[in-house]
Amino acid sequence: MQKILNFKDAYEALKEAFALQYQKLATNTKRVRTSFHGSVLTYQSGGLDQYLGFKVFIKGTFFSMLFNDSGEPLLLAEADLFSRIRTGALSVLASDYLAKANYTTVGIIGLGKQGKYQVKAFHELKQGIKIKVLSKEKTEEEIKKIKEEGIDVERAKDYKDVCNADVIVTITNSKNPFVKYEFLNKGTHINAFGSNLPERVELYPDVLKNADLIVVEDIDQAREEAGDLIMAEKMNMLDWNKVKLFAEVIGGNVKRKSEEEITIFKSMGIGLEDVAVMKLLYEKAKKYGIGSEINIRGKWPVA
Repeated sequence: MQKILNFKDAYEALKEAFALQYQKLATNTKRVRTSFHGSVLTYQSGGLDQYLGFKVFIKGTFFSMLFNDSGEPLLLAEADLFSRIRTGALSVLASDYLAKANYTTVGIIGLGKQGKYQVKAFHELKQGIKIKVLSKEKTEEEIKKIKEEGIDVERAKDYKDVCNADVIVTITNSKNPFVKYEFLNKGTHINAFGSNLPERVELYPDVLKNADLIVVEDIDQAREEAGDLIMAEKMNMLDWNKVKLFAEVIGGNVKRKSEEEITIFKSMGIGLEDVAVMKLLYEKAKKYGIGSEINIRGKWPVA
């Protein structure tokens, strides 16, 4: 998969998907979770062009499938790696549209398998950008691995230090907020990626209260899943009128109004993004003859 999927192509595929959604030529279906015996099966789907697809995951197993609009199965793929690549590319895309012009510094909080791909995405797509990182676990070990790949990163001293950047990325499993409004500079943009469950929170409510613009991929999904927004709303510190769709940003209808505004992209990861990357994978695999063809019809003769 890594041979044909890169951050640049994923960036363009996501940009196209949200542009199509803005034109009402693409769709997203709100995520569904099924809980049973301590396990949670998560399903998300979307459609664009002549493609429809879904991703499911449960306890570290990621699986995705792409169809054409005639119902023909086209692609069956492992979805963990491509999710990391698409999330990294999405973070840079959101920053390019919502951060102040010509941003030069990014602070990344969280160095799990998703966080490391945030570092890689900014390194590859934003030449010369300065990257600071902060993680609660194995920070020195992870930084050493990153530097061995030729990526120059600096370890932040604390939350306040890592937040002293033009763009802040939070990508953790934290259930307790750690980014405070007092840590932020004027003009800061935040990509909050970690929370897609109501009980997970990374941003203190005062950050949401003082933000000038909050952007999400799906309003209905955000109301149910975005723990940062849910907590702020419970404390009467969230104005939903400030919450806009990312498709409107890509479409040019919503944008930063000044270099001093604080903006937030609260991403939850949606099915449309997965389908956009699956489409990219399928078309490149066909072009370069990569992958194995298997016969899966799913249609059975009438008895």
